Amino acid sequence: MTDDELVGRAGLVERAKKQLETSGSVLLYGPTGVGKSAAARALVAERTRAGCRVLSAAPSQSEAGLPYVTLLDLLSNQLELAWQVLPDHLRQPLEVALLKASAPDTVRDELAVRLAVLHVLRRLAASGPVLLVVDDIQWVDPSSLEVLTFCARRLTEGVHMLATEQVADGDLPLMAEACPEPVLQVEVPPLAEADVLALLRNRLSSPLPVRTARRIFTASAGNPFMALELGRAVLRHPQGVSPNDPLPVSSRLKTLLGDRLADLSPSTYELLLHAASSPRPTTSQLAQSLDRSLDAELTEAEALGLIDVSSERLRFTHPLLREFVYAEASSAARRQAHAQLAAVVDEPVENATHRALATQEANSELAATIEEAAIVAGGRGALGAAATLWRLAAERTPTDAQDDRARRLSSSADAAAAAGHLVESAEMARLAVQAATTPETKVGALLLLVDAAWPERDQRLELLADAFAAADGDDRLEARVRIMRSHSAYFDRRLDDAQEDARVAERLARKCGDIEGVVDALSAASSVQIARGGEQTADALLEQAAELSQGLPLTKTVVNARQMAAMRELFRGRTSEAIEAISALVDEVRAGGAVRWLASVLVSATAIYERSGHGAAAVAAGHECYQLMQDLGDEPEVGLVVACRAEWAGGTATMARELAEAALEGVRLVGNDEWNGPALASLGLVGVLTGDPQRAVEAFDAIADSVEAAMPFDPAVIPWHADYAEALVAAGRLDDAAALIAEIRERAETLDRGVVMVGLARSEALLIAKQGDPAAALELLEKTISTAGDHVYPLDVARCELTRGRVARQARRRSVARTAFLDAIEQFEAYGAPAWREVAETELARLDVPSRSRQPSELTDNELQIVAMVRDGSTNREIAAALYLSVKAVESQLTRLYRRFGVANRTQLLRTVDRGSS
Repeated sequence: MTDDELVGRAGLVERAKKQLETSGSVLLYGPTGVGKSAAARALVAERTRAGCRVLSAAPSQSEAGLPYVTLLDLLSNQLELAWQVLPDHLRQPLEVALLKASAPDTVRDELAVRLAVLHVLRRLAASGPVLLVVDDIQWVDPSSLEVLTFCARRLTEGVHMLATEQVADGDLPLMAEACPEPVLQVEVPPLAEADVLALLRNRLSSPLPVRTARRIFTASAGNPFMALELGRAVLRHPQGVSPNDPLPVSSRLKTLLGDRLADLSPSTYELLLHAASSPRPTTSQLAQSLDRSLDAELTEAEALGLIDVSSERLRFTHPLLREFVYAEASSAARRQAHAQLAAVVDEPVENATHRALATQEANSELAATIEEAAIVAGGRGALGAAATLWRLAAERTPTDAQDDRARRLSSSADAAAAAGHLVESAEMARLAVQAATTPETKVGALLLLVDAAWPERDQRLELLADAFAAADGDDRLEARVRIMRSHSAYFDRRLDDAQEDARVAERLARKCGDIEGVVDALSAASSVQIARGGEQTADALLEQAAELSQGLPLTKTVVNARQMAAMRELFRGRTSEAIEAISALVDEVRAGGAVRWLASVLVSATAIYERSGHGAAAVAAGHECYQLMQDLGDEPEVGLVVACRAEWAGGTATMARELAEAALEGVRLVGNDEWNGPALASLGLVGVLTGDPQRAVEAFDAIADSVEAAMPFDPAVIPWHADYAEALVAAGRLDDAAALIAEIRERAETLDRGVVMVGLARSEALLIAKQGDPAAALELLEKTISTAGDHVYPLDVARCELTRGRVARQARRRSVARTAFLDAIEQFEAYGAPAWREVAETELARLDVPSRSRQPSELTDNELQIVAMVRDGSTNREIAAALYLSVKAVESQLTRLYRRFGVANRTQLLRTVDRGSS
């Protein structure tokens, strides 16, 4: 239908056009045949003329079981671009999902495919507007639908969608969440009588009497598809239709379609049945399955308006035609069609489906074939489709192979859980438990049920008891159950039980040679030790786990063990070893791990780069982590905390402050208590960086006042105490600062965390200087810098130099201050810490006050600095922060200066001082 033939839809099309031009997406909905697709075609033509890039797909009900088929249609013309712009860890999963590469022997999940498509759409939108067009969105396969829904929530501009959805008359659409916001949902109503009459005049080969056309309008109820079908039927009637005769067909569409197909030759009807039996029929495929040339049959079907053929792809002109052809065929004819198609189709998922539908009997060979297809779907990252295939394989398993049935149901539950379909996973796991005849299958299914029931304590414990009973006599299975029991007890804060189960699980896993089980048990035991304050024991357990995990295939357990091993190297100050370990792990997870694992590993990578003096790498990892967590929808507030720390170390103070404030708001909004402390710490660290000690103290105080300090006992895990002490000194709370330094120093010595001592020495030097002994403070700083050694955080040493310059200036040792500031600038530059370099440069500039501003000799060095900052317009708080004084101390010194010079305010003070220096 051309634009000129689109009657009765001008207002609807104009409204939808404005939405697509300006703000968002459009979802056209209505019953079959009402004209949704025709309106959509007109809108696509208009957007194409406007220069919009159009990616389109028209899925059918028969395609809904094939994973990623709609996605393949949408991206078919953009694949070359996709391969160019995607990083390896996203390109390969997309290639596999779209059958452009074979599945690697590595872990893949649907998230990698979703992120790959999101990345491609963002790149396309960067060069101009993009319109995704999905006609009959209700038939999109589940894997593609999840990708579209995932992207819709994360595309903020440049990508819109135009979709049509078939709904029953009077119903509302269900697919709006797959469209980027905001979505305009437009019901496509029946046509008015005048519009139906115009449609019949425009589209039929011969005119109809007006009275007959009006009868057709009444019979069709304004549905344009039905009206045209009725009009064609009337024209085909050999005697014509008089006013008193019934229409040649009833208004029921099924009868109407049957009449339309009545004159087909048997060979053409057979062609249509094969096409209706195939999810993606092509002329070459159908010619192979029917083993003959199809030119005559295709010509006949096209002439009758039953099919469209484009680039070998065959589509029915209306979905109901396919449904009617398939439904009206005998079951024997349908089975024969599927059998013939199975003989020529290579795609494993479609082939397995055809084989399943070619017979009604359970069959072990068929079940095995479907299982192979499930494995292929899982390898492509289509875990939802894999879950469905595993279930189908179980249903086709003979009754005398109950454990095979249980194993396949358990695999369906596992795939469904990985795809996020938790209700389906629990259902499959329950069926697997009922069918299982071996402990291996039953225990695995019960542990999947434990995961599903985790929040319900009583149910969780009951299922664990059943799993423990089922594992009786099998060391490997008992170890698995005990590890899960240990996690359960830890979750319930029953630490004794958690420790005992982890200990026994380790012994059993070692006994049966289950190395991954040993790693898992050691990791569980370390969590208990950390909860009890036994960090040294936890270190030893994690070190064992890391050593054992080397060389094992990547799993969640192995990744976690290696990640924690890298962090433990960092906590010891072995930064080179930490960087080597985490960099290797990031590369391996990119190449062969799950996307969620990558997000977790990037949290550690950011911390390691930050503390190791690799500012640019920290910023890159931190922002990738944040973007990834935001795209995944997995704790985006945590990503904000990570990105903030990266900016604090290697970015700008402004960005660090913005991220810190957003992070704190985010963790409080979702109630993420675990990350509330780290978010507050980030805000406090930024306060120290930007010279706002009062705000820093408020943030740090909030951590200290919270239950159990809301932070790890180990001061090396999140180093914030030294900055807290520094802010306390600046705020004049010297006793609090002294107590904090003493407490953390004792804790660090107990845990062998020498890496935090440099920061503590820095804050202690500030305390000593504030107490009136800058010379002793300088001595402490110089000793700390000269004896720091290799196992320190480079940024801490550079900050010691910065502090040395500030204390030296206070002690009126200008040359020492100058040298210290220059050394700090050089080190911050080398470590890629521009915000800190700017702080040091500012301090150096204040040391070099222009000659016209030099003050009378009767002013002390400290008073000179205060007057200079007053001249610059600094507030009392800013002066206090810069000079490490309390606000009250600054006010007192200004009051003394007013009295000494007999003035009443800042302006008079500056005039008097300037006159005295002239």
